[in-house]
Amino acid sequence: MNHLVEAQIQGLADGTLRGPEGMSAREHCDGCLECGSELSLYSALNGQLATLHDPPPPLDFTASVLSAVAVREAQLTSRRHTLLAAIPAAALAIVAIVGWGFSASVHIDKLVESFALARTIYGIIGPVFAATRVYLGVGAFLFLAVVLTALSRTLKPTYAAET
Repeated sequence: MNHLVEAQIQGLADGTLRGPEGMSAREHCDGCLECGSELSLYSALNGQLATLHDPPPPLDFTASVLSAVAVREAQLTSRRHTLLAAIPAAALAIVAIVGWGFSASVHIDKLVESFALARTIYGIIGPVFAATRVYLGVGAFLFLAVVLTALSRTLKPTYAAET
């Protein structure tokens, strides 16, 4: 025998379960002692809940809501003013960047010369590093540092109490 689910019994108790489904649920509760007792519990609970009244709002409720709205409006206005102040600052930054770009293009020969110098230094130092295999030493050192760090985390300190 299938019993009613809790939602069906609650619907019967508060009167929201109607129609053919409500009729068959009511018939089931009349014949089933377990569902009938649960329906009587929910009906008593609905009766008790119906006697409850909402507490009256505080006397200063409207004033507090209006002051909160005023504070929020002031925050939005402040945010709007900040945004409006940021637009000219961004425009000024763009003009400064473009001006710096034009001033750098006037001295482009110095910029090209510094890149050529960097290429020359890299061209000299690159084969020296490759011949001495410095990159292998650096890699081995980093690997050793990682392994030693991992091992040091697993060791128990000598001053720790033995358990």
